[in-house]
Amino acid sequence: MASPTEEMDAASLTTAPREEGSAADSVTLPRLGPLEMLRWAWRQLTSMRVALILLFLLSLASIPGSLLPQRSANTDPTTVTDWLAKHKTIGPVLDKLQFFTVYKSVWFSSIYLLLFISLIGCILPRTAQHLKVLRKPPPAAPRNLARMPAHFRWNDTSGTSIEDKLSSAEAALKKKRFRVVRGTDADGGGWVSGEKGYLREAGNLIFHLSLVGILAGFAIKGYYGYQAKVVISEGESFSNITMDYDDHTFGGGVDPMKLPPFGLTLNKFTATYEPNHNAPDYGQARDFTADVSYKSSLSAPEKKATLKENSPLSVDGVSVYLSSHGYSPVITVRDKNGKVIVDHAAVPFFDSGALGVGSGIYKVKNGYVDKFDSPQDLGLSGIFVPDYPGAMIPGLGAVSLSPVAANPALVLTAYTGDLGPNPGVYTMDVTKAQQVKLPNPVEPTNPAVVLTLDKGKNTVALPDGTGTIEFDGVKQWAQFDLNHDPSKMLVFVSAVGIVVGLIGSLGIRRRRVFVRVRPADEQDTVRVEVAGLARAEDARLRDEVRGVGRGLRPPKAGVQK
Repeated sequence: MASPTEEMDAASLTTAPREEGSAADSVTLPRLGPLEMLRWAWRQLTSMRVALILLFLLSLASIPGSLLPQRSANTDPTTVTDWLAKHKTIGPVLDKLQFFTVYKSVWFSSIYLLLFISLIGCILPRTAQHLKVLRKPPPAAPRNLARMPAHFRWNDTSGTSIEDKLSSAEAALKKKRFRVVRGTDADGGGWVSGEKGYLREAGNLIFHLSLVGILAGFAIKGYYGYQAKVVISEGESFSNITMDYDDHTFGGGVDPMKLPPFGLTLNKFTATYEPNHNAPDYGQARDFTADVSYKSSLSAPEKKATLKENSPLSVDGVSVYLSSHGYSPVITVRDKNGKVIVDHAAVPFFDSGALGVGSGIYKVKNGYVDKFDSPQDLGLSGIFVPDYPGAMIPGLGAVSLSPVAANPALVLTAYTGDLGPNPGVYTMDVTKAQQVKLPNPVEPTNPAVVLTLDKGKNTVALPDGTGTIEFDGVKQWAQFDLNHDPSKMLVFVSAVGIVVGLIGSLGIRRRRVFVRVRPADEQDTVRVEVAGLARAEDARLRDEVRGVGRGLRPPKAGVQK
């Protein structure tokens, strides 16, 4: 506590008026300039505490990406549209905040970039420091080894000289892979210092460098990589151009005009299923196989390959995966004069029910000429049934007995009129069209038009004799997912590095073992001390030190701890 005199002096210093021009008036508080502020911000950003906070924020920012549907080539684009339709209040708000493109959003990218910079700023100085430590020899033995957590000493009366004892200690430590230095004491004795476990810190650095490598790999993939989906029917081909993609996602650094110029043809698709109707797993797929032909360029020779779900094809750095399949009913449309308007069009029908039942549409621009010779659009909305039971089941509609196309049937609904200028590939706008009533060749009493491949039941006539629709057959389609990832090798090496780094940092122990030999009071006797020190908690340190001492101690020598 301050004395009354000190309190009075302090009060006089704070209340006494200052004279103009005094030294106190010239004192100003230090202010950080722009350069100092940048240095302070850099030190904060590159601290391990901030790196951990950013890593936590990154994991927190990833949660919306796993809970909400995302606009990407790997997901159905209609899922986002359906979600927004169901949540009309909060949906537009989340859309503006980029919650449906989380991994490409500004806020996620900012956290990602800051974490990347923070880790580099943390690791590079530590790497340089560790490289210096690797070149340093072990430290000299301390004067008082008894303070070490593992310490043993004894008097050696075997007559072995100090030099021989130190040489034996040096050889024993080198045999245990210690880095060794040797020195002498002023009293005529000497010491040997050994250290090992330098790779423990190296493992820690490898782990963090590999983490940076994985982050860099994801960034490279997001910028230079791309994904796409292609649906093709048997006998059809596609070229690796954006016009042939059904869906795609390109990174910012991808030039759509410079994609690898390969092409692929689906020769045959084979699907096998569980055959037993009474088995609980009846209808489940057993195997999918796509036999394809491909060329790496127009002038390259054609090659053949077989794709399975877990056996992709790699062409020019692009991995082609077999991801889905279905049926493509084939139809032919003729006008009232018998002229072919649509010739054997195979349109993929996508699954909308169990056992391979799918739905799809056919659109023919100006494909219908009414009785007044006025051309109109023709739209056909269909349901494909692989194994038709022979009749529509009341209350269930179009059902299939199995996923195998044993008795295929096509259920059609026709529309004529204006289908819009660009109604889309798999959608059809019928708001300005009229439904056309068609006769049913299979079930005359059923309003749904059912076509089968049986003769006389595969053709339906358009009204007023304006044309016909023929169900010609069935093909199978397969969906191929294309993935170009230039960071695969970097991510693979980094993943291996993370495992190696963890093994090194957790399995390697940083240990120091010291041996000091001094002359004792008795003749032909030396004083031997062995001690050890670990950089972290090490339950096996005493065993290590005891093992070194056991090789130096005579069999009958007593040990003092």
